[in-house]
Amino acid sequence: MNDPIIAVLAFDGISPFHLSVPCLVFGEDRTALGLPRFDFRICAVKAGPIHTEAGLTIAAPHGLEGLDGADIVIIPSWHHLSEPVSPLLMEALRHAHQRGALIVGLCLGTFAIAAAGLLSGRRAATHWAYCEQLQTLHPDIAVDAAVLYV
Repeated sequence: MNDPIIAVLAFDGISPFHLSVPCLVFGEDRTALGLPRFDFRICAVKAGPIHTEAGLTIAAPHGLEGLDGADIVIIPSWHHLSEPVSPLLMEALRHAHQRGALIVGLCLGTFAIAAAGLLSGRRAATHWAYCEQLQTLHPDIAVDAAVLYV
């Protein structure tokens, strides 16, 4: 059996902290501890260098094609909520969802998933300070401010 594929989205301006969470959980080999191995991919709208908000430059080896075949797609955060989500990213998320991938938004990553229309008619959570904004932007989502995850 092939290792499950986990694709995490990175973007210019990402917080290294937010990106590090899925990297630490899924990117390290822990098979010696009896845990599963993952095919872990760092992806961006376009493969190449990504500049973090902390001034670090990291490599995103995969473009959005890295989401192809992923079992889980993680959007670990989002930036500048006033800026629109790339149509290419929205289409890639919709395609991943249609083929059965689990789409995960951590913290403000929920906003990118909502922009793709994948939360319409569903219950969702985001960072507590942004629940009202998510609800205002997407009234068709049942935003639950009382939980950490859905």
